[in-house]
Amino acid sequence: MKDETSIFGAKPERLDRLVFEALQDSEAEEAGPTASLGAVLERPGGQIGRYKLLSVLGEGGMGTVYLAEQEKPIRRRVALKVIKPGMDSVQVIGRFEAERQALALLDHPNIAHVYDAGTTEDGRPYFVMEYVKGLPITEHCDHHKLTIEHRLNLFRQVCLAVQNAHQKGIIHRDIKPSNILVSIQDNQAVPKIIDFGVAKAISRALTNRTMFTEDSQLLGTPEYMSPEQADMANEDIDTRSDVYSLGVLLYVLLTGLLPFDSDTLREGGIDHFRKIIRETDPKTPSTRLVKLGEQAAKFAENRRMEVGTLTKRLRKELEWIPLKAMHKERAERYRSASELADDIENYLKGNPLIAGPLTALYQLKKFMRRNRALVTGIAAVLIVLITGVVGIAIFAIKAERRRAEIQLITDFLQSDVLASVGNIRGRDATMDEILDIASQNLENRFEDQPLVEASIRWTLGMTYQVLGDDRAAIRHLERASQILREQPGKHENPTTDVAMNYLALAYFRAGQYTKAERLFDELIEARRKQGRENTGMDLWYKCNLACIYKQQGRYEEAEQLLRTTLDTGKWDSKSMGMAHYGHLLVDIYREQGLYEKAEQTYRMALEAESKYEDPSEQAMRLWNSFAPLRVAQGRYEEAEELFTNGIRIGKSELPGTGHPLTLCHINGLAVLRTKQKQYEEAERLFNEALEGRCNRLGDDHPATLESKNDLAVLYKEQGRYNEVEELLLEAVEGRRLKLGDTHPHTLESWHTLIDLYKAWNKPEKVAQ
Repeated sequence: MKDETSIFGAKPERLDRLVFEALQDSEAEEAGPTASLGAVLERPGGQIGRYKLLSVLGEGGMGTVYLAEQEKPIRRRVALKVIKPGMDSVQVIGRFEAERQALALLDHPNIAHVYDAGTTEDGRPYFVMEYVKGLPITEHCDHHKLTIEHRLNLFRQVCLAVQNAHQKGIIHRDIKPSNILVSIQDNQAVPKIIDFGVAKAISRALTNRTMFTEDSQLLGTPEYMSPEQADMANEDIDTRSDVYSLGVLLYVLLTGLLPFDSDTLREGGIDHFRKIIRETDPKTPSTRLVKLGEQAAKFAENRRMEVGTLTKRLRKELEWIPLKAMHKERAERYRSASELADDIENYLKGNPLIAGPLTALYQLKKFMRRNRALVTGIAAVLIVLITGVVGIAIFAIKAERRRAEIQLITDFLQSDVLASVGNIRGRDATMDEILDIASQNLENRFEDQPLVEASIRWTLGMTYQVLGDDRAAIRHLERASQILREQPGKHENPTTDVAMNYLALAYFRAGQYTKAERLFDELIEARRKQGRENTGMDLWYKCNLACIYKQQGRYEEAEQLLRTTLDTGKWDSKSMGMAHYGHLLVDIYREQGLYEKAEQTYRMALEAESKYEDPSEQAMRLWNSFAPLRVAQGRYEEAEELFTNGIRIGKSELPGTGHPLTLCHINGLAVLRTKQKQYEEAERLFNEALEGRCNRLGDDHPATLESKNDLAVLYKEQGRYNEVEELLLEAVEGRRLKLGDTHPHTLESWHTLIDLYKAWNKPEKVAQ
């Protein structure tokens, strides 16, 4: 229990009185030194109290910080801060006591702990606190090349620690990288806030003489100082000043740059600096980065990104956060450090930002991202009408017939779909329910109007496909394609070809490769006969066919077809083909062990993809191709970041629950965790991926079989041989039937099974 009569143990409300009494004692004298200027400065090897000084850690305006060793009652290294000889005026001692009291009040895992306090032999105060062995937060992030997500998670911890201090009545007033050290504890990065040297106790206002300015001296660091703190006439400093400094820190963590260049800020003296801080708005982080030129590449590399990708990440939402925190008007900033931390979490989870524009459009967009399954289901119902108009207009010659068929679609929407949805009571209708209602009510409804049925089925099939449910999509797309193919001049009508293309894609994603290949061959041949080879849709057909070759293990054929199409095809733009299919080339090279080619292709695809406004799904496909390459190369941290980014974006951006692309990233991360021997997490991830793939794709889908094979590898690592055998036998048999005996993935499962029997000491099964 603390000694309530000591300065170190004083309650916050006593801090005013302590400083006030010290000032009254010196009322009759000038604010000069209280200890001899000739006092011997402590140096390494010396002693203060029971602490042996080892080295100087740093020096501030009023004190020196030593690395010291405590021997009793426990042996440990500590940081000891003592007022410098000649700096021990009554005012400085008052401020030092405030710092000591501030730290004594704080008890938080991300704030350095205070252990002890006392005075030197010549009467100068010192205190002893936790020694934090680490780097300033910005140096730590750059040294380890932390990604944006990792930086945001560290920063959020800092915000919560600052909030804890604010709740205890303490403002830091000098938040900057060197006052936030990051140490490694149990393999986890832990930020620690140090140096409350200019802290202000706000539970009771301190004497202005001690806490605000002394002889026009600013307390704080100019680059991180809030406008009100820079205004020496303003004594109303509150917690939002720290929020401003946190905003500057976040700006630097995201970009590597200060909002205001230090040389520019300091070159014109204090008045110039104060004018900039109070009146000039900082440029947006993305603008600063773009105008930086070649140097920007280094900052992007430290965040494991290309410059274009980093710039795109910063635009809009991500840069709104530091700009709101740094608003000139305090009322426009975040109300607290915890609110700033909440907005960081909002960004990471894909929720609307507090910093976002208060517009209905922004809120609607975020709602659609979080609830895309439901929104898309409703849109599927409503968009049928538009699709019906387009599809029917191609075939219907007479306007009266077109109007009649459009009316049929409208009646179907109102009577058979929307009315049925309205009967669902007590909750919102789910996407599955809406689409299933439309599908059921469609049966035998338009036997005499096949084009109306084709239009509705095509829309339903497309909606299921967007949601990642290709098995449900196939039924509708097959019927729509069948109806359209029965019309005269089937390949002269672009609607027929589009329907066949999406049906082929549904077959492909459902693992029905032979059916998909047959349709793409037909489409490509039709384009050749029409003299439209290597133009328009023919390019997409060929690239999609290359995807099938790759899945069938025909890597050389896939590479040749894809390379030829990307290089010689008449794409709308140079970047389009590489942006959409670069991930496939990365896969092909990686599967063949051509890692250097895979990496070069990844860079080109990443640059191409960054030119598109909403690249989420394309980026995820690219990461899902590149992350396994990093695993194969043993570069696990980079692979982890790609997989976790993909999972985060997939769960917040892609429609439906358990989207196949999201499940790919989950399975990939599970493989990585197996390599890292983090078996418990690996098994959890594998179970999530396997369950999702079974439900969404089916037990015999190649992706489901992949999860079974990979989970078996995990069990084998753990010596769970009975479970391994069962899974591997399913994987081997499934891959043989789906991919063939000579497919690389089938052979992979065979070899794993043989290795199992050898490790299990069952040579008789190897012989079988």
